[in-house]
Amino acid sequence: MLQVNDFLLRLSLCRGIGLVSKYRLWECARQARCFNNIDYLIDHANVSLRSASSLKNNWASPELDQAVALNSQEQFITIADPLYPMTLKETYCPPLVLFYRGNLSLLHQPSIGVVDTRQITNYGQSALRGLLPPVIKRQIVVISGLAQGVDGFSHELALKHGGLTIGVIGTGLDQAYPRNHQTLQDEVARQGLVISEYGRGEPPVAYHFPERNRIKR
Repeated sequence: MLQVNDFLLRLSLCRGIGLVSKYRLWECARQARCFNNIDYLIDHANVSLRSASSLKNNWASPELDQAVALNSQEQFITIADPLYPMTLKETYCPPLVLFYRGNLSLLHQPSIGVVDTRQITNYGQSALRGLLPPVIKRQIVVISGLAQGVDGFSHELALKHGGLTIGVIGTGLDQAYPRNHQTLQDEVARQGLVISEYGRGEPPVAYHFPERNRIKR
C-alpha cells in the first residue's frame, strides 16, 4: 500500500494531469484515506476526462516508476509534511511536492517576493540597490525566480550583502534557466535555498513559469 508521501510524489510526477486535477485528486485521497485505489479517485475526485485518462494510463507505467526512482534521490517535502509552509498551502492549487537544495528553514522566515521584467534597466538596477539592502539587513528573505533580469539581479544583491534568498525555478533542480545562471543557482542553493515543483529533467517550457509564480509570492 502506498504511503502518503509516496502517493504525492507519484502523483506530482504523473504526466498529463493539470494542477487543478492533481490537487483535487490529493484532496479526495486525503479525505477518503485512499492512496492506492486509482479507480476510486477517478470516480470521486471530479477531474477532467483528460486527466482521468492520463492517470489511468500512466500510474503503473515503467516511465513513472523510473521518474519516481530518479526523483527520490532529491530532497523533497510534500504538502502533507509538517515542514510544508502554511502560507503556501493557502495559495491556489499549492504544489503537492517541493524539491529543494539548500536551507529549507528559509521557507518559514519573513520574506519578500521580487517579480519583474527580464530586461532590467539602469533605473531598475538603481531602484533595487536602494530598496533591497535595508530589507536584506533585517534578515528578510528575498524570493525570486533566478531568471534573467530583475530576478537574477535580486539574488545577486542578496548574496552580495550577506542576505537570505530563495530561488523558485521552472525546471528540475538538475537544470538552470537561463543556462548562464547555473553558477548563480548553485550559489543560491549553497547560501540560501532553491526549490521547484518539477522533477529532474523537466525543461523550461513556457507554462512552467506562470505556474511557479504562485510560489514566489
